[in-house]
Amino acid sequence: MLFLTEQDVKDALAGDDAYKSAVDVIERVFRQQSEGTTYHLKRYTMTHPAHPGHLWHNIRMLPGMVPDLGAAAVRVYSGYRGTNRSEVICLFDWTDMRMSAIISDFHLHAIRTSAPYGVAAKYLARADASTVGVIGTGRYARGMVQAVCAVRSIKKLQVFSRDPANVRRFCEAMSATLGIDVVPCRSGRDAVRGAEIAITATSGNTIVFESDWLEPGMLLMSLAPGESDEQTVLRTRVYLSAIEQVLGDDPPRKPFDSLVASGRFGVSDVVADLCDVVAGKKPGRTADCEIILYECAGLGLLDAGIGQWIYERARSRGLGSEMPFGEERPSANPAEP
Repeated sequence: MLFLTEQDVKDALAGDDAYKSAVDVIERVFRQQSEGTTYHLKRYTMTHPAHPGHLWHNIRMLPGMVPDLGAAAVRVYSGYRGTNRSEVICLFDWTDMRMSAIISDFHLHAIRTSAPYGVAAKYLARADASTVGVIGTGRYARGMVQAVCAVRSIKKLQVFSRDPANVRRFCEAMSATLGIDVVPCRSGRDAVRGAEIAITATSGNTIVFESDWLEPGMLLMSLAPGESDEQTVLRTRVYLSAIEQVLGDDPPRKPFDSLVASGRFGVSDVVADLCDVVAGKKPGRTADCEIILYECAGLGLLDAGIGQWIYERARSRGLGSEMPFGEERPSANPAEP
């Protein structure tokens, strides 16, 4: 069994092709999901009895299987916020279900979380999209921007975060990485003004995008629960990944929870699951003027796909440490069972 540390993962991710390759893998996973050849269960959360409902004190699990990629996986993590991140992917070989790897999943998770938004930008953004507005400057915001730029000819980024120092670092890093114009903005409103693609990538449960900011032709992609208000959902064509997870998440995902509870939004109001758009079963954008919202909740099949991808990438570069796992020492007495 191979063990991949955070450094192993970062070394495996090195290279200009990482985000393009990751988006391609997740696009394949979505196509297989639409074909009915993948398997996953909703995220399960076991809460800490001393801290009920607190996101930091829990254990969460996401299982998924992608047979066509030869992998199954379980992502196990807690909400611990310390420096020793408590996030791993347990990867299994589909042919015999042996554990093939344990993968430290802090940096990799930013790739896995971002890649579906690259797929969404490919299928749901205007063909002439060239400007991205982003609210948030953390690892997910950086990942989502790179995933979008891997599939679209983006010329300009407009960026806002509450901390000017974070904005400055984001602009410097993304300008160097992408070689495009990156502009700091004074407000979230300024960041998304005139952008064909708007991204909200914050810690969630605080409204950072208002429905009045929607513009004709915009694709709004939201990372975390509660980043937009109810009217944003009601005024857009909604595409989701894992519809049952978004509409029935634990804890509930704002603002969908209140909309569903009041009967103002339901499964029938979702235009399509993105996987069916990728497979050509449902339409994506049909007009340049359409305003579209896309959200992707956690899906174990994404962890299986991206886990297998990084495993193969690490193997090819000689990364990781081989570890004995579940091996029994041969008995000295052949008569012993």
